[in-house]
Amino acid sequence: MDAARPVSAKPSWSRVLATTIGLRVQRLHRAGSWPWRAPGWPGRTWFRGRSKRLLTTWRLAVVLVVLAVIAGAAVRFAETAPRAKLPPSAADPGPSGANGESAQAQAALWIADQVSSNAMVACYPTMCTALLQQGVAADRLVPLRTGSVGPIDANVIVISPSVSSQVVDHYAPALTASFGSGAARIEVRSAEPGGPAAYESALQADLAARKSAGSQLLRNWHIQFTAREAAQLRAGEVDSRILATLAALASQYSFRITAFGDASPGVQAVFREATISPGGRDGAAELAGAEALVNEQDPPFLPAHLAIDHPAAHQATLSIEFAVPSPLGLLSPTLEADRGRSAAGTTVIAGPLPLGWARIS
Repeated sequence: MDAARPVSAKPSWSRVLATTIGLRVQRLHRAGSWPWRAPGWPGRTWFRGRSKRLLTTWRLAVVLVVLAVIAGAAVRFAETAPRAKLPPSAADPGPSGANGESAQAQAALWIADQVSSNAMVACYPTMCTALLQQGVAADRLVPLRTGSVGPIDANVIVISPSVSSQVVDHYAPALTASFGSGAARIEVRSAEPGGPAAYESALQADLAARKSAGSQLLRNWHIQFTAREAAQLRAGEVDSRILATLAALASQYSFRITAFGDASPGVQAVFREATISPGGRDGAAELAGAEALVNEQDPPFLPAHLAIDHPAAHQATLSIEFAVPSPLGLLSPTLEADRGRSAAGTTVIAGPLPLGWARIS
């Protein structure tokens, strides 16, 4: 049995028409129909007998050539014309496509780095898998199911479009960070077992405490602030753990606030990070002492990230960053106790806290 011959691709229309014209010309040549091959040329007898056939042949040839040109142009246009857009259902892969995977990867990386290591995280199955890949311990994860509406035993909840909105409405009112947009949007929210009403009440009380504590820090002669950081303190935009830490450090060191910051994409959150530079002569020793003091604290006053940076062309700084979520109500007991001391002209911001006494006059 002969081996199967390879099947060749279909020729283009332009090639088919060119082949047709070539075969027609070969037939005319073999039949002796050309004027210079006909006997008796250029006699009138041949011309009268062949003129009609010759005219018809050339007309056909011209038509075929024109059609070949048009077909070739049509083929080139089809090859170079832009493709029609896919319908939305095919063009937009949604949360499981490239955009969704990118947002999920970013969210997983951020959670592994920024969320407290002892916080429980509720997540939908694919996000739980992504968090495991980022090194988050399995015993910290609480799987969410589509349509979940019941109470969730977690400190942080990761929301995707497939998760019921009732979870957000009843158990996760505080937006902490967001990634992506549209169908690929992923939100990281802080859970509040008491619901939105209890959270709003606690948030307003904590905001008032942060404003009061920030105003007290501005009167401390051991800390220098720029106009921007001073405005942020008065507005209550700085995390209570940062405020307590600065008050404790001011009891032993003089320093300058270089900047307040945070690392929460997609949302205007309180500043959980402070960068300070030494104000005394022996800057390196002061920063080392401040780092040691802060590093000895217990949660919630133990930072997630603490490091001394040594820029090439600038003075060394100490970076202090606390994790998500930001606890509410840390300063309220202290401020209540301080009211009894206000008549003496001295205020204690962090007296009852593990950080120790910090006088602010």
